[in-house]
Amino acid sequence: MVTTTRHNYDSVNDEGPSRQPRKPTGKAPVRTETLAEKRSRWVMLLRKQIYLEVINEVLEEELNKYTNNRIFNKANMVMITTECMLILASAPRVLQAAVEGVLALRFLVDRELQEEYEEIQRRADVQPSIYVHLLADERGVAPTANQYMVIRDMALKYIIDSHMPDAEIELIGRIDNASLPSVNIRETSGGYRKYLWTTQRSRRRVQVMERFCEGIRKRWLETPVQDLDLPLAHSPGECGYAIHAPRRLLQHRNHLSSNYVMNLTEDICTVLHRDLKLFPQLFRMHQFIIYLIFKPQQAEIAEMFCSGLLQVWVDNGGGFNHYPAGLSNASASRVTDREWDEHASAFGGGGDLMETWMEMILGGDLGTNRSTMRYIMLFILH
Repeated sequence: MVTTTRHNYDSVNDEGPSRQPRKPTGKAPVRTETLAEKRSRWVMLLRKQIYLEVINEVLEEELNKYTNNRIFNKANMVMITTECMLILASAPRVLQAAVEGVLALRFLVDRELQEEYEEIQRRADVQPSIYVHLLADERGVAPTANQYMVIRDMALKYIIDSHMPDAEIELIGRIDNASLPSVNIRETSGGYRKYLWTTQRSRRRVQVMERFCEGIRKRWLETPVQDLDLPLAHSPGECGYAIHAPRRLLQHRNHLSSNYVMNLTEDICTVLHRDLKLFPQLFRMHQFIIYLIFKPQQAEIAEMFCSGLLQVWVDNGGGFNHYPAGLSNASASRVTDREWDEHASAFGGGGDLMETWMEMILGGDLGTNRSTMRYIMLFILH
C-alpha cells in the first residue's frame, strides 16, 4: 500500500513551511509585490495599451539572464523593445487570454477564441510560433496553492537520494510509470529516477527540481491564507518556441525531448488523482499556440518576451521553465526570405512592414502613450 503524508497547509506545523510572522525589528517591512499582483497589474496596463511600462519591467527581469548574447544585450534595446511592442500590438486573443490567466478556462466556452485558434493551428504547421503549456483540470481550472504544495511534497520525495521505505519506493515507481517509457521497480529500488537521469543521476536536474520546489513554497507563502484553497489566478505554465508547433506539441504530449520538470509534475498529478485519490480532479498540461512569428528577428525575442510576460519560471513558482528562453531557436534560420514575406503578408503587413507600422501609429492602434510613439518612430527612422 502506498501512503503519503497529508499536510494541513493552513496552519504552522513542524513538517510544512511556516507562515509565522517575523519578529519586529523596529523598521517597517518593505512589502514585495506578489506574482499574482504583478500579473494583474500588467493586465490592467496592457488593457490601457500602456505597453512600454510592461515591456521595460519584463526586459529588466529577463535580460539579466544572458551573458555575451548577440541579441539580448544593451546595444539592441531599441530593436528588442520595438519587437516587443509589435508582439503586443499584434497579439491574438489567445495570447491575451493567456496573459490574463483565463486561456484554459475560456477556451472551452468561447467559440470566437476557438475559431481564431483553428487558423493559428493551421498556420503554425508551416510558420514558426510560440506555444504554452498550462496546468489545469478538465474544466480549465488551475490547482490551488495548497494543491501545488502537495505536488511539491511529492517532488521532494522524488529527488531524495538516500534509503527509502518500501512504501516510498512504490510511490516513486508509480510516478515513473504514470507515462511511458515504463520503469522496472528494481531500477527504482536501485535509485533510478526517470526524470533525473541522463547517463546517470544528474546533479543539475536535482538542483533545478530544488529550485522548482522552493518556487512553489514561495508562491504558497505569498498567497493570502483565505485564498489557499482557491484556484491559482494564473496556472503554472511552460513557454517555448517551435518551427512546427503541432509536431513539437505532440512530442511534449508524449514526453519526448521535453521539459522534465513539466513532465514530472504531470505524472505526479496523475498519481495524486488516479492512485492516491488525494486530488478529486486530474490536472494535466493544456497545450496552446499563442503567437505566430512573422519576422526573422522575432524568433528569439518572442520566446524571451512571452516567457517573461507569462512568468513561467521555476524560481517564482510560476511554472516549469528553468533555462533562459530564446537560445534554441536556430531552426528559424531555415525559413527563407520568401516564406517570411508570406508570413508577414498573412499578418496583414504585406511586403512592407514599415508601412504597416505607420498605419498602426497613425490609426492609434498602439495607444496614445508618447513614450511608446517615440520608441517606435526612433526604430523606424533608425
